[in-house]
Amino acid sequence: MKIKLFLQKTYFRTFLLLTTVLICSMIPFTYFLSAEFSKYTMLEVRSNSQNEVNNLASKAEMILGNLKAYGLSMYADQNIQNWFFNTDQDPLINHAAQVAQSNFMSTEPLIQRSYLINLKQGLVVDSKTGIIRFDAFADQRMLDRVKLLQRQYLRFFKHSLDSSDYLALVLPATPEKRSDFYLVLLIDQPLLNKLLIGETVTSEQDIRILDEHGELLLGTPNPELNELLHQAGQEHPTNEFQVQLPDQRWFVNTAGLTSENWAVYYSTEYHTLTRHISSFQQKLVAYTLLLLGIVSTLFFWSSRRSLRSLTFMSEKLRKRVALTNISADAKPDIQWINDGIDMLLNNMDQLHASMRNHSELVRTEFLAQWVLHGTPGTKSYEYIQAQTQLTSCKHLFLAVLRIEAYTVFCERYDFPSRKLIKYAIRNISEEIIGAESYAVEGLDMGGDHLILIMGGHVSSELQLQRLLQEIRNQIARILGIDTTVAVSDAYDFGANLRNVYDHIYELTMLRFLDGEKPLFLESDYEEFMAGYPAASEALETADIIKAIRRGRPDTAVALLRQQMKHIHELPYRDCKLNLTYFTYDLLKSFNKSNALHGMSNIHQLLERYSTLSDFQAWLENMVTTLATETEVPKSSNRKEEIVQEIKEYVDSHLQDAQLSIEQVADNFSFSVSYIRLVFKEIANLSLSEYILQARIERVKEKLVSSQLSVLEIADQCGFLSKGHFFSAFKKFTNLTPKQYREIHGDTL
Repeated sequence: MKIKLFLQKTYFRTFLLLTTVLICSMIPFTYFLSAEFSKYTMLEVRSNSQNEVNNLASKAEMILGNLKAYGLSMYADQNIQNWFFNTDQDPLINHAAQVAQSNFMSTEPLIQRSYLINLKQGLVVDSKTGIIRFDAFADQRMLDRVKLLQRQYLRFFKHSLDSSDYLALVLPATPEKRSDFYLVLLIDQPLLNKLLIGETVTSEQDIRILDEHGELLLGTPNPELNELLHQAGQEHPTNEFQVQLPDQRWFVNTAGLTSENWAVYYSTEYHTLTRHISSFQQKLVAYTLLLLGIVSTLFFWSSRRSLRSLTFMSEKLRKRVALTNISADAKPDIQWINDGIDMLLNNMDQLHASMRNHSELVRTEFLAQWVLHGTPGTKSYEYIQAQTQLTSCKHLFLAVLRIEAYTVFCERYDFPSRKLIKYAIRNISEEIIGAESYAVEGLDMGGDHLILIMGGHVSSELQLQRLLQEIRNQIARILGIDTTVAVSDAYDFGANLRNVYDHIYELTMLRFLDGEKPLFLESDYEEFMAGYPAASEALETADIIKAIRRGRPDTAVALLRQQMKHIHELPYRDCKLNLTYFTYDLLKSFNKSNALHGMSNIHQLLERYSTLSDFQAWLENMVTTLATETEVPKSSNRKEEIVQEIKEYVDSHLQDAQLSIEQVADNFSFSVSYIRLVFKEIANLSLSEYILQARIERVKEKLVSSQLSVLEIADQCGFLSKGHFFSAFKKFTNLTPKQYREIHGDTL
């Protein structure tokens, strides 16, 4: 009675129906798939076996043909011919023939022994015993064969001597008449067998070569199998057949050696061909049954779950999900379910987005800590080792992709768009580098550039340069943005990455010297520095740059004129060299300025002015423009974007203990006073206060989310001294770091 009631349940009847349909559809499909696989596999195996035996026959034909040609060359040797016709038994001729025979034997390892037979004089030159008469010749069987002149001209035959088997070749006895002179070659049958068959045969295969009478020439002795193969080969004109032994069944592929009328038999035990097929069929059946079981279970669970009362489901949703602005009486149960599921999915999407953002923040923080500290801390190293492949690479490379005309770039795109474009640049770079078996991690350090940390097992710098050039081309094609790329030499994991980063970023400034060159190497910088004037001779730019950054054009121009006086009396070459490096230092320091947009080659710039006074006038105008530009007031929207960029840059460099307002101002090519003023105006707090506040917030996050010690956290957040850290934290929170961790640590 209970079983009958159970069968009447809708979800169980649905389960039985779906399971029956599944079984009725999967069993024929499984049988068809197994049969097709078996058929295809057998065809492939037979085809491969036939190719193997054809290749073996071709190889045998080639080797035997070479031996014949070698024998003919040996027979035609003048010293051997002289011996054949030596009626006076001249010792010199005898010796020359033996030497020639020995030389030929030494260059062909397959020839085990050879005879020069002179029937007219009853003499034999045996390669092992020398010149002997017929009655003392050890191989009387061969002598009798030669005397009888059996038709074996340039045909190999089996020959035994001293309990050893050889393949023999007699030449050049003609098939039509007798000759008094013969050359006999005995081929090392075991060596030939090893050369042709030894490396191909396995325990489940048998390869042998039989002559036209079914006698074994090469291969493992097995008279019963020899007879079966020869008989089956005569009965089956095709290249494929099967033979049956009492305890074995063989599938055979054959190929003929036309020059010798021999046959190559390539036999494979039938169970070898079917073993893998049977194993696959068994696995297919097992997996099918497992799949049927899993799917049937899922059908049962799904049927039981999906056909429950809709009211019961809606009530559970009302209790568990807080749906706003919904009247209980106005909505049917199905609408309750629909609205509840929509809210759950929305919450799940928000959770996934939060997790992705958190993962990206962790990644950026640990990579930035590595770059800015030079070497990774313990936690950074653990993260890099677990989440990237960089630690397993033998060589590390660092590349900087700097966006050209960055000021124009900022004016063209708003801040969120610039973030998306940089993210796209990173994705393009990681995709291209990662496709060539390199480990790569991209990092946006804020400002006008991105970093690529790349690792490889081989120091293939040319390949890496090609990939970086491809990245630059793709960025220009897809995003319409020009970039300058600089890449380091190969370093190991223990290198100070901060020094490498600073050096490679400066390499991108070499575009002011080399114009349109898109990729710079460390060797380019060495070449650049090789021509740099000595410190005592170089022009001083530091004070001029400082005056420009402070927005003092008159002071900057006065300092420039003072420096220019030093080079008026220099020779032309030294004057041009000093001006080149002087201008380079100036342009490099203000590379983001609008005034320098489109300027890319100092050498062309110098050639444009015919006199030093003209170039000095251009420099003075440029210095005035740069100094004025550092204090140019911006629109309200642009100021807000500048503050956003400053915050992004600061957040990316909190790990850097050397972070300062001067560094921020240098990065954005504004004066320190302007940076302070605009940040205070928009953010309502000073930049130094913001930096300290951001560091304290970062410390608070790490105190409750990690098990790092307080001092490790302080170091990771850029605090130089323990005293400064504790006093600042106490000022902002009225708690010590330990107290803050104890209070807030349980909230996670």
